[in-house]
Amino acid sequence: MSDVWSTNALPAGEQLAFWHDLVCDTFVPLDVATPGTGPFTGSLTTHQVGTLRIATVDADPHCVTRRPRLITSGEEFTHIGLLCKGQAVVEQDGRQASLHPGDLAFYDTTRPFLLGFREPMEWKVFMLPRRLLSIPEADLRRMSAETVRGGEGLGRLIVPFLAGLAEQTGPYGEESSTRLAASAVGLLETLVAERSGRQGLTAEADPLSLSPRIRSYINERLPDPGLSPESIARAHHISVRYLQKLFQQEGTTVHRWIQQRRLEEARRELSRQGRAAVTIAFVAHRWGFADPAHFSRSFRAAYDMTPREWRKFGRTGE
Repeated sequence: MSDVWSTNALPAGEQLAFWHDLVCDTFVPLDVATPGTGPFTGSLTTHQVGTLRIATVDADPHCVTRRPRLITSGEEFTHIGLLCKGQAVVEQDGRQASLHPGDLAFYDTTRPFLLGFREPMEWKVFMLPRRLLSIPEADLRRMSAETVRGGEGLGRLIVPFLAGLAEQTGPYGEESSTRLAASAVGLLETLVAERSGRQGLTAEADPLSLSPRIRSYINERLPDPGLSPESIARAHHISVRYLQKLFQQEGTTVHRWIQQRRLEEARRELSRQGRAAVTIAFVAHRWGFADPAHFSRSFRAAYDMTPREWRKFGRTGE
């Protein structure tokens, strides 16, 4: 499902102001300038594919600038701009990328940038929350305002895929959207890895290793009481529904698996010699249980004895 806006039906004197508000609402706060004072024609279409938001811009020549005064704290986004018609420049971090149709460039919304279009253009923007990219910050910064040619190297694979995602607005099923977004993220991570010489990132981004990566992610964060299906899905750019489906295929649920792992770690700690001075409440908190009473009930349901009985048992014989 797409959302579409256009300046066509507006009086000439209102078009540029409407366009300014539209691009600020769609992307981030920006200054907009045009080479003349006459009518301005522009249209903008957006749609969502999984966690990837895609916008297609068709407009007359203009320039947008992200100035320091417009930047406030908030969620960090990486934008990937793909030029389909016209000419464009992308400036950020003291670099300038000159783009022709079929080329793309990265830019970051947390730092100043400039996008300049000297002739009528078509520009597709792929908006990704920064937290969804498994890319070192230094590598991503080196990609800003660097030209990626659509006819060279990985560009020959990535550009047609991204262009297809922008053109085909669906409808996709939730699982298909999730997989398409994950594939797009994986390709972009692979591109950055290749540019920075970090080939090891490609295996990390492989969607086929999703289930093992999710379990590893959970195991590393068991002490965090805020660990939830929502935070796990968000970190792996998938929907909560798809996350639950992955666990259902193995006969469990996300909540059940997290609790099982927390109880296993708590039981192991309670059975260690020399831990008598550590309270059961401390162990419960250490492994993500905010309520000691809930921990005790869950422990007894899982192991047919209380945490206190288990600690005594473990110290005498496990």
